[in-house]
Amino acid sequence: MDKMHVAMDESDASQRALALGQHLARQLAVPLCVTSVVASEERAESRRAALQSRLADQPSGDVTVEVAVHDSAKDYLGQLAGREAVGLCMMAHGRRPVPEMLIGSVTAGVVRRANRPVFLCGPRFDAGAHRKVEVLMVCVDGSALSEAILPHAVALSKRLDARLQLLQVIDTSAAAAVPLDGGHADVMESGYVHGLARRLRADHAMEVDWEVLHGDPADAIVSYLADCQDTMLAMTTHGRSGLSQVVAGSVSHEVLHEARCPVAVLRPADIG
Repeated sequence: MDKMHVAMDESDASQRALALGQHLARQLAVPLCVTSVVASEERAESRRAALQSRLADQPSGDVTVEVAVHDSAKDYLGQLAGREAVGLCMMAHGRRPVPEMLIGSVTAGVVRRANRPVFLCGPRFDAGAHRKVEVLMVCVDGSALSEAILPHAVALSKRLDARLQLLQVIDTSAAAAVPLDGGHADVMESGYVHGLARRLRADHAMEVDWEVLHGDPADAIVSYLADCQDTMLAMTTHGRSGLSQVVAGSVSHEVLHEARCPVAVLRPADIG
């Protein structure tokens, strides 16, 4: 990753992603660029002036501004985020309950098109509590979909010099259906994530921690993250179009809505 982009328009909401972009660019030691998309050349200069005015009102450091003319912000930003040398930060809106509205239709479209992680900050993002990434937590559940983000997470954690931690949640209702087997339920439950951590350690010569949570998945993840600082969460998404689920079930919707930390979201290219 050689450059960090922050997608912004003239809204206050989009500006919230700037702090995340600044933190990541600083930690990765790469240039930072505010990127905006307009539909016509006539709007380009006014958009550029508006963004430069916003940047002048706050200590934003050395930031360049790029305004692209394209008929689809989703297509342009999705192609941008799909480049291996680029990171893209965006604001996810807090509207509920329609999934696509939860993160914003443009943001959802970008995630669907990028096939690489997009860095999102939800409505409760706390830039002061997460000034850098010291821990990269990856949500896994045993599925190929959830594990698709692992190669990206491994590479990112090395670039950030951050500790990699795997996070699995055992749903209360699902766990209740599993026999205790003489008191060995905890060992059985942790076997998957423990084995995955061991494999990553061997394959990538890096330290990997793991944690198994219990309870309602969304509540458990949000509660676990509540007191964390300098953390990023990473997860995959179905990313289906229209009004169907944008992220992998209501769990991810709720986590993105409630999390105070940034969330790296990936839609794998080969999912149905």
